[in-house]
Amino acid sequence: MKFQLTYLLLYLAIAGCQLGPRIDKFEQARRPEGIATTIKLYSGHPAGGRLEGELLEVREHGLLLNARETRDDSVVERRLIFVPYTAMQDVDFDQLNLRVVAQHNAWTEDQVPPSVRDREKLRQLSRFPQGLSAPLLEQLLEAEGQTAVEVIGNN
Repeated sequence: MKFQLTYLLLYLAIAGCQLGPRIDKFEQARRPEGIATTIKLYSGHPAGGRLEGELLEVREHGLLLNARETRDDSVVERRLIFVPYTAMQDVDFDQLNLRVVAQHNAWTEDQVPPSVRDREKLRQLSRFPQGLSAPLLEQLLEAEGQTAVEVIGNN
């Protein structure tokens, strides 16, 4: 009987513990937008080497952002931009400790793409985790006054 009581108490103690992030402390779980993303590009890009915006979709070769340009604390322009991992020098996701930027292999100087596991975690936090259909993409482009997604190249 004492043995069973010990296991019961141990089970109750473990069941009462909170493991992992809590929803009340994770802002992205309480709103419909994708996570706020800041991308530092390799030098030579006309956007000043930095893009900020909402993460719309995670693709195999890069990220689709609804980037915003701000002046005097107000948004002056929004546009849909696809940024390949190879053009990214660093990426910061609001409240996340996740590394998806392409990293250099020190031995060969080749870029190693982000792992499938990291991309999957990030995909779940994007605005469209199920993917962005062609008709919906057209509607978003029209709303932003674009005819096509702007693609950032690696300079």
